[in-house]
Amino acid sequence: MLSFILLCLLVGAVAGFFAGLFGIGGGLLIVPVLVYLLPMVGVPESLLMSTALGTSFATIVITGFSSAQRHHKLGNVVWSAVKILAPSIMVSVFICGFFIGKLDRDISSKLFACLVVYLAVKMVLSIRPKTNKTVKPLTTQSSIIGGILIGMASSAAGIGGGGFIVPFLNSRGIDMKKAIGSSAFCGMLLGTSGMFSFMLSGWGNAAMPEYSLGYIYFPAVLCITASSFFTSKLGATATSKLPVPTLKKGFALLLITIAVDMFIR
Repeated sequence: MLSFILLCLLVGAVAGFFAGLFGIGGGLLIVPVLVYLLPMVGVPESLLMSTALGTSFATIVITGFSSAQRHHKLGNVVWSAVKILAPSIMVSVFICGFFIGKLDRDISSKLFACLVVYLAVKMVLSIRPKTNKTVKPLTTQSSIIGGILIGMASSAAGIGGGGFIVPFLNSRGIDMKKAIGSSAFCGMLLGTSGMFSFMLSGWGNAAMPEYSLGYIYFPAVLCITASSFFTSKLGATATSKLPVPTLKKGFALLLITIAVDMFIR
């Protein structure tokens, strides 16, 4: 158990740093690592992916709240943009969580791997500045459709959705800083919805180890957030000091390697 705790603290530290540095959800690292760590505490093979996803969502609630609160104080949350988008995402994540939680581990692992590759490629492409960008209006219809699609993708990947929400809002004329701030608020609610969905989906499952509630293993949640809460701030500070474009390429390569490994296994 001690080894599991120490490894979760390490994972949280690394995931938090990269989340702060790149503005992405730490679930991209947390989920695949938990798939390897959870057998150490007795999570059965068939429930590994569901538990990793549910636990990842629970960590997003804690770190997302801190981030959303900070962005709100800075005035970076566009309430007119999130008032429809956030509820749409929450409903989509909650419903999809029941289906993802019941999927065979091989299928859910491959879904996760495909989404990670997509986000890794998108990260590399974001290094180049865009020109002649067409701005589309943020309408009620686009918010609902976008929220549903973002919720579906986030459910399968166990992430806060920043990799999808930020470009969606930015492409509709919202300043990048405000898009990130609004995404942080949506991500907090997304994590809450996903947490309850996976909690109810696995409710009463006798195969889960002690200190679990549904498909959420709380010792992992506590250890990961205990370190990620602090390192996310370090990552945000390091953004202005480190060669972010180079780091993005390296991190994207790491994500693709993880995705390929999960896909093969």
